[in-house]
Amino acid sequence: MAEGRKPDFDVFSIRERDGGKDVFTKIGVAFKRHEAEGISILLDALPLGRRLAVLPPLPPQDEEKR
Repeated sequence: MAEGRKPDFDVFSIRERDGGKDVFTKIGVAFKRHEAEGISILLDALPLGRRLAVLPPLPPQDEEKR
């Protein structure tokens, strides 16, 4: 990945809540691979649960919507 390249996706760990909304915690980023199919994922933390979401980044003013 080139220095200064913006990520194509954000990676979230999803924690399920009983009777409420799921909690999304950003744990990393992902980049589309140019030389081959697929994506490269860089994690800053390891998820405790088994669910991950790889989503396009939201503009800063919309971050609270997740």
